Amino acid sequence: MTSTRRFVRLASALLASSAVFAPAAAWAQTADTGGGEPLVTDAINVGDWALRPSLQLRTRVEGRRNPFDTGGYMPPGAELTSRTPPTWSQKVDNQWFVHERARVGLAVERGMFRGVFQLQDARVWGQISPAAADQRDFVPSTTAHLAYAELRDTGSNPSFLRLGRQEVQWGEGRLIGRSDWSPTGRSLDAARGVLVVGNFDFEGFSSILSPPGALPPSVARTQGSDGTSAEVSRNEGPGAQLHGLRVAWHVAPLLQLELNALARFVRQPAPAYLTPSDLYLAGLRVSGKYLAFEYSVEGAYEMGRVATSRTEAGSSTGSVDDIRAYAGAARAEVATGLFWKMKIGAQGAYASGQKPGDSKVTRFDPILPDINTVHGPMGLYAWSNIIEGAGFFKLTPFRESRLLLGYRYLALARPDDRWQSSELTYIGSDLKNGSRTLGHEIDFAFGYTPWAPLTVGVGYGAMLLGDGGKNVLKAMSRDDDTKVQHWGYLQATMTVP
Repeated sequence: MTSTRRFVRLASALLASSAVFAPAAAWAQTADTGGGEPLVTDAINVGDWALRPSLQLRTRVEGRRNPFDTGGYMPPGAELTSRTPPTWSQKVDNQWFVHERARVGLAVERGMFRGVFQLQDARVWGQISPAAADQRDFVPSTTAHLAYAELRDTGSNPSFLRLGRQEVQWGEGRLIGRSDWSPTGRSLDAARGVLVVGNFDFEGFSSILSPPGALPPSVARTQGSDGTSAEVSRNEGPGAQLHGLRVAWHVAPLLQLELNALARFVRQPAPAYLTPSDLYLAGLRVSGKYLAFEYSVEGAYEMGRVATSRTEAGSSTGSVDDIRAYAGAARAEVATGLFWKMKIGAQGAYASGQKPGDSKVTRFDPILPDINTVHGPMGLYAWSNIIEGAGFFKLTPFRESRLLLGYRYLALARPDDRWQSSELTYIGSDLKNGSRTLGHEIDFAFGYTPWAPLTVGVGYGAMLLGDGGKNVLKAMSRDDDTKVQHWGYLQATMTVP
């Protein structure tokens, strides 16, 4: 047993030292188990093996009045630096759908070994297409959401070495998140290791975002713009990879220091949402929690180079531009001891936008963010070209209930640069825009767990457009007399055990 533990620690250290630096997480989330897996007390023992089955069923009806990201002018593909003329589609006034997601999983354990497999089916009601097992982050899809093997140490915060498809979320998910709110969630094909030494955590991972080209014909498939398999890839190329490392020092409950960085390399064949580039990110996160108070402060700086293209006067030109971008965010929350166990919180964020006429790319890229945890329930902005100020109340009206009331002020860091949603969907831009203010978002959410496996939630949000938001939508031919977007949802989730 002792030799096995030494092997786990050594292997984790080797992986951590071989990966390139990545952004940080709250230390309590360091040794996450992949999310939603049953506790060891729920295991079914079969000889020396412990089997832990799991089931999750989630259905959500969601609707929007005046959606900002649908219809009007849209840029072609994901070339965020492209000047190619956009396409146009009819403006949408009302949008609604019913989404369902089912996950069935099994975790097996024996001593230091652990294996996890979770099958997921996600689709919108009415989609009767085949299983579409060749796609993962788009609906409809039927695929493995989790599939990894792991060696781990013992204890409440163990070292581990994990290989395979897994969920990764560090901190609040501003740079890397699970995006559980999305129809499919997010998982990465990665090798990942965590080494815990006293008050220090060393974590590293290497992930493949897009496979290399010129693969054997039996597996040589590229990804189309909609995430499905496309033509056979015969061209040689390294594809896309994301590498990371973080170092965390747990000084005290109110002081956790984390140094972090990411390196993302993108070449062809690449997924539609990425542009060929070399992106390096370095950052610092300070956080803590003690008694009724918790907080976090995070900053990041990006550098590198990206391939850009422009279409002018009927001719297309390309170049390689440098990347210089930065972002910062802070969040605090305190339990007041007032009625309904009231908690009061505030948060703010800033992320640089693209400077007009600058040969460098100065718009901050949030990599793979969680779409919901820190970007508002409506998902109307990303940690990119943004100024945010928010306040919220969390209350417990009665047992097993949760109530959220929130307000957000949103503005563009560069009013003439693009506005993106939390899913990094292009909403629009106006080169003549002279106002920063996107608008004011009001949020309401209520959740209730009447029975341990069942949780029911309902929510409403309204985005009251400011002059900057109106100018952008008008430039995208989505404006007319739109002054506010309404959004609402009703969701039921059953989780066993």
